[in-house]
Amino acid sequence: MSTAASGKSKRNSYEDLVDVATTLFSERGYAGTTVRMIADALGVQSGSLYSHISSKEEVLKRIVLSVAQEFLDGARAATEGEGSPEERLRALCRNHLSVVDRRQAAVTVYYDEWRKLDEVAVAEITAQRREYEQHFVGVVEEGVASGAFVKGADVRMAVLLVLSACNWTYQWYTRRGPMTPEEISDSFVEITLKGLLRR
Repeated sequence: MSTAASGKSKRNSYEDLVDVATTLFSERGYAGTTVRMIADALGVQSGSLYSHISSKEEVLKRIVLSVAQEFLDGARAATEGEGSPEERLRALCRNHLSVVDRRQAAVTVYYDEWRKLDEVAVAEITAQRREYEQHFVGVVEEGVASGAFVKGADVRMAVLLVLSACNWTYQWYTRRGPMTPEEISDSFVEITLKGLLRR
């Protein structure tokens, strides 16, 4: 059977490999995906993949670290910019949903599989996640201190609420849905800051 007939593309660059692995890891899980599956999806022999990678875990690490860095870079840009605490909190949430929108398969792998990496990689990602959270904490703390947010508000719980909402979107967000990523993130902020009770 020809490559065209089998629906497989003779692609074997490193980026193609990572793209295919991302899709398979997100659909089948890291443990449920073999090197043979990745090779078959690329239309090459399994052994040829090792000219690009040393192991399946190397590919997982590449995917997870790239997502973690993208989240973090966006958070840094959101908090370093000018604007009120509310505007920067919106920017943080919009960044998060933007990454989910653009890289949903990779984000799925990030959340579901990052703890399967070696101790060094897990420690690196844990540090990035903590820094990411601190960007939210800093903005909420500033808002409370300045009077923009409710005096005496529990910063930790507010951040936990917002991040939990943002983090879970990878499980249900779809571009076919009625709301854009910006609308979803703004809704999270509105509910967090204003609550549901009529004032």
